[in-house]
Parts: sequence; structure tokens; C-alpha cells
Amino acid sequence: MSVGIIGLGAMGGAYARNLLAGGIAVNGFDPDPSAQEMLTKAGGTNQSVYGDWLCDCEMIILSIASTQILADTISKISKILKPGQVVLETGTFTLNTKQEAKKGLDSCGAVLLDCPVSGTGAQAAVADLVMMASGPESSFSRIKPLLEHFTKAVIYAGPFGNGSKLKFVANHAVYVHNCAAAESLNYGITLGLEPKMIFDLLTNGAGQSKMSDLRMPLMIDHAYEPATANMPIAYKDISVISEDIKSHKCSTPLFDITQSLYDIAKENVPNTYDTGAVYEVYKQKLIK
Repeated sequence: MSVGIIGLGAMGGAYARNLLAGGIAVNGFDPDPSAQEMLTKAGGTNQSVYGDWLCDCEMIILSIASTQILADTISKISKILKPGQVVLETGTFTLNTKQEAKKGLDSCGAVLLDCPVSGTGAQAAVADLVMMASGPESSFSRIKPLLEHFTKAVIYAGPFGNGSKLKFVANHAVYVHNCAAAESLNYGITLGLEPKMIFDLLTNGAGQSKMSDLRMPLMIDHAYEPATANMPIAYKDISVISEDIKSHKCSTPLFDITQSLYDIAKENVPNTYDTGAVYEVYKQKLIK
């Protein structure tokens, strides 16, 4: 049994390592030499071009960061894949982008499942991810056993696109909680409290959140590199969510403030930093 992975960054690389650890053969494509080296060391097989190797894969995972690269990838693999092959698109994109990708694979008979995940790169490394899968249930059922190797839970959300809708809700909460953690930490320090004491309280008290647990230590140590998810990912995700919110005319005042804080960070924080670096907006007193 073989799985193909296109895109071997923080997330795709983690999928590969966990699948390999579970005894699943992995063929991977990524132009980055460091990603290629990682896959080789983990026991996978690097592929230098899109080719017939894709036809031998039980499942193909797309872990791609940009809309343009996704469109280019779909265009190329649609000329190679066989009818019925299952492809998972695991990124965060607009629903229109996902639908266009689906149309591209419909042309060759392959099945695209909309399967974004909730979790950071650090969580992906230890298979601590929740996947939100949507699309034909029969195709999902075929590949579900493979998902257990790199996720902790999978929610089958029904028709294609519902996975992305759940992801928008998940990311809405993630970025609001990032800012809540940053603000609580800043408030506590302003009161003269030790940062570790603040963290211990929030980790064990009623104000606990997953993002506080994961990102407040980064904020306290100002240790934002290497990023589990870098700032450009946050800007992309927030933009996608914002577009969707506007299309549904939904009231989201907390998210509106969150977006404004990340807008400030965009002008003042290095792109290589983890998304928890929104704390620097508070620490550097950048809020006017």
C-alpha cells in the first residue's frame, strides 16, 4: 500500500513521517532539497516529477500553501490520475478555490475530498490533528484507515466543502484565542506578575485554551522560530475567513479586532515568526 504526498513542508512532512512509522510506503514530491532529504531519512521515496508513480498510490495528499501552486498541481495530476483515485486537499483555501480544484479532477474521474486539518506543525509531528473530511462517503470510507496514522480524530462532515466550513470555524477560534492569550499575558505582566505564574494559572484554570497552552510559552520566551505555523499562514487564513464572513454577512466583532491586531503585526513582525508573535503587538506597544 502506498500514499503519495505533494508538498512536504511542516504539515506534509509530518504526514509522511507518521505514515512511514505506521508501515505505509510514501512517495513524495517537493522541490525543496531539505524536504527531499527529510523524506529520504524517514524512509520514503522522493519523486522529482509528477508521473506514473501517482497511479500506484492508494491515496494522494495535497499539502500546498498557495492557490497558484494548487491550481498548477491539479492541472498536472489531472492528466495522470486514474478514475476513482482518491485525492485529499488538506489546505485552507476559499470554497471557490476548492470547487475549482474539484472540477479539475472531475475531468479525469479522480475523486477530490476536501479535508483540512486543525492543529499546528508541532501537533502534526505527533499526529495530534483533527481532520474535517468532506466529499463522497464511499471514497472517504476507503481511505479512512490510512488517516489514523497521522490524525487523532477525523470528523466526516458530509458534502464536499463542509470540511472547509468547519476549518473556517476552527481557525476563527485559533486566532481569537491567540490574541486572547497575548492580551492576558500582557495584562498579567503589567500587574507585575511573573510570566510563568500567569501561564501556570491559565493552563490549569477556567481560562485555559489549547492556543494558550501551545503559544504562551513562545510569547514568554519570545521564541518564535522555527515556527509551527508562520505569520504569512496566519495572514492567508485570516483573509480566507474574513472573505467568507463577509459573504455571509455574519457579525464577528471579536474576529474583526483579531484581524486588526494581525494587520499591525504584518507591518512590524518578521514573516518567519510563529503566529503567536501577535504578542509583539502588545509587547512593543504597537496598538494605537
